[in-house]
Amino acid sequence: MPKSLRWEYVAFYVVTTAVVVVVFRHNWNRLAKLYRTHEPPPPNFSRMERGSVGWVYYKSTLNVGVSSKGIYLSVFPLFSFGSPPLLIPWSAIEKIESVNGLFVDRFRLYLREPKVKLILRKEILAPAKEYLAAQGFEWI
Repeated sequence: MPKSLRWEYVAFYVVTTAVVVVVFRHNWNRLAKLYRTHEPPPPNFSRMERGSVGWVYYKSTLNVGVSSKGIYLSVFPLFSFGSPPLLIPWSAIEKIESVNGLFVDRFRLYLREPKVKLILRKEILAPAKEYLAAQGFEWI
């Protein structure tokens, strides 16, 4: 195999990896501009959850917590490079709808700013029932 061909494979790998990283971090970075936090996770913090933030589905790498201030999100430390923890206030939620899967009940949360959707399990949001009610959302 010629040396130049090996160099092309390495260049292709580097460029593809860079594009994937940018795409995966796009919505998280948009949220981080407004909702980045340095607070510790809330007491009811659940690790290695499944859920979506924008276009990206986090399969067992999303950490979620609920507090009176809002929804705390972080990514499992091994995969969190450049993805700071977020604390999204309840007032940032514009709309909530049920998204029931085959075996899992989930909610889709539409944020006001930026226009990003979150999908989280119903059980994770159960402690938020009273906070959501204060924002005018009925528990589905």
